[in-house]
Order: sequence, then C-alpha cells, then structure tokens
Amino acid sequence: MKLSVKPFGIAVLLLLALSACSSKDDDEPTLPEITNKVEPKEVWSSSIGSGIKHYDAQLKPAIFDNKVFAASRDGEVAAFDLSSGSKLWSIDLRDGDNAPMFGGLSHWWNGRSAKIGGAVTVGFDKVLIGTEDGEVLALNPQTGEKIWSVNIGGEVLASPVAAEGLVLVSTGGGRIFALQPDTGEQRWMHETENGLLTLRGISQVAGANGGVIFGTGNGKVGALISDKGVPAWEEQIAVAKGATDLARIIDVDATPIVQDGKIFAIAYNGQLVALDLRTGRELWKREYASFRDMAYEDNVLYVVDSVGKMYAIDARSGLESWAQLVLNRHFVTAPTVYKKYLVVGDAAGNLHWFDKATGEYLSRNEFDSSGFYAEAVATSEYLLLQSRNGEITLLSVPE
Repeated sequence: MKLSVKPFGIAVLLLLALSACSSKDDDEPTLPEITNKVEPKEVWSSSIGSGIKHYDAQLKPAIFDNKVFAASRDGEVAAFDLSSGSKLWSIDLRDGDNAPMFGGLSHWWNGRSAKIGGAVTVGFDKVLIGTEDGEVLALNPQTGEKIWSVNIGGEVLASPVAAEGLVLVSTGGGRIFALQPDTGEQRWMHETENGLLTLRGISQVAGANGGVIFGTGNGKVGALISDKGVPAWEEQIAVAKGATDLARIIDVDATPIVQDGKIFAIAYNGQLVALDLRTGRELWKREYASFRDMAYEDNVLYVVDSVGKMYAIDARSGLESWAQLVLNRHFVTAPTVYKKYLVVGDAAGNLHWFDKATGEYLSRNEFDSSGFYAEAVATSEYLLLQSRNGEITLLSVPE
C-alpha cells in the first residue's frame, strides 16, 4: 500500500527531525539579539477568513493589475485594492450550487470547509484556485463570479499554473492535468511515479519553451511536451538512502525554476541540480536539500534548506556565495527577494531580513503570533504577507 504523510505531516516530520538534532546538545534553538537596520512601513492590513488555521496549506496572495487576490482554506476568496487595501469583492466558495437545501443544516454548513489547498494564481484574465477535494475553479477577477469549475479527482495541493496556453494542475497522487483556460476542459493528463513514503505536498509545475517541467515524489525531475503531455525526458536527482523512513524521503516538493535554458531543482534529502532544459543533461549538482521553493534573481539562487539554513548560490557554476545559519533549526518559509533584501518568515510570526548580496542578518520584526507558513509576495514596491490566521499585511521599505 502506498503511504503518504497526512495533514500536518510536513510540520510533524520536521519537528521530529529538528528534535533529533537538538537532542544532541539539549538546548532549544534561539534567536540572537539584534539591532534592526530595516524598519518596514505598514501600508495597510486586512484579513481573509480564518486563514489556514493549523493546516499545512501553501496559501499566499497574488498581486495583479493593482489588485491583491487572497483566499482562506475555508473557502473565502477576496480582492483588495493594492494601494488602499479596500475590499473590492468577496465570495464564499461554500455558497452557490453546493449550498444546503434545508435551513436546519445551516450550522453544519457554516463549519464546512472548501479546503483550498494552494496559493491563488492569476492568469488568462482569471483567478485560479484548487481544492483538496479535487475542484479547480476560475473566477472573474473584476467581480469574483465563477466562470467555470471542474473536478479532476485528486487533491490539488499546489497552485494551478497558467503557462503554455494551459491551466496546469498537479495533484497529491502524482497526476498532472492540462486544462483549457476558457472552459476547464481537460486537454491531457500525465501520471508520474510517487515514492512509498512522501511528504504531504507536491511542487508546482513550470512551463517554458513548449515544455512542462515537473518534480515527483520519488526524486525525479522531468519534462513534458506541452502540446500533448507526452514525456520528453526524466532525470533522477535524489536516491533514497538512510536507515529510517524519514531519511529515505526524496520528494521534489520545491517548484523547479526555469531560466535561460536551464532548470534548477532541489529535493528533500536529495541534491540541488542544474539541468539542461532541452535534454535533461546534468550541468552541475551540489549537496543541498530542501522542500521549500527557491528564489532566483540575477544568476543567484537563494535556498533555505530543510532545517532553516540559508544559502546564496551562483546559478552558473553552483558555487556558494554566502551561507547564513542564524535560522538553523527554526521552521521558516521559503525566501522572497524584495529590493536589496532576502526575507523569510517563521512559525512564531517573525519576519527576518537579510542583505541579499552578503547574507548579513539585518532585522527581525514581530507580526502575527499565529505565524507564517507560506512565503511573502513581492513587487518592485511592496512586500505582501499572509499569516496562518488570515491576516494580510502590505509593507513598503524606502530605497
């Protein structure tokens, strides 16, 4: 029987791993005293439902056309004006055709969750959302009106991706669906292999140059020809090893990055690799491992590894530019590049600021005590946060 890590699995597994590390020296990870050198300004704050609560859901907002689009796991989806934070519209995906027929069920209905599982995506002039019940929805970005919805029969744990003229959706069972953007009609489906034991999560696919790039639960990265969904190549980037089931998990849960004809991918308990986009040929590999998405800017990869250590790596050679260990053994988000900074959040609700050129630890700001699970979203001007309990905060930092 195929096993998988159930809800709350990533956090539980990592807490176990971190506890195993801390048992060696019997002290809890602590944060150093710091004199802040960055003081972000709050532009506005609002909220979206109950957020993700205690679930491991990668919900984060999207910014498009001077609007912020955000969702809660329960099913509220809303649009806000980027400059002012004014709510433009809000809908509840528990309403409509699926609403209860009898008033006596209203108490049950109010507690029901739509189980939105991945970040909000905007593409093809639609707001795209997926749920753990297998539903993929397209909403009108001006009104929130539902344009179409389809059920693909598998948990949608990663955000839908708008690329290559398709809406591309990955499921927890290892299937990739390509949907017609206007109608949601299925164009093709590709099934990948999963490991016997996997983290609860799956990477987004990436579309580029007529290809769809994906990671699998058994440590592989592959490419499909986007027009038909047929395989072009597949490359193993991690091999299961170790004495425990935890040590043998080799998921590629981080979204592959496609840049300048190269693919950069990383695996949990695996390696960081650069592959040729056309052939899958390995260009270089390094001993880093993570389940978090990487960030890329100006030929530099920014990596937060499986235990919270941070690295800047030259994407052309794989050589390390700097390492920052201050968040080692802290449960933190993926990194976000914002202006001259690298920003990560942590489970206690702190936002940490680093110099992206040197890795210097610059500042720590306390925000929502419910903590951060998904990384911040950046534009050239703003940094947008969404906490576990659904608090949304827009920040700015002067140059």
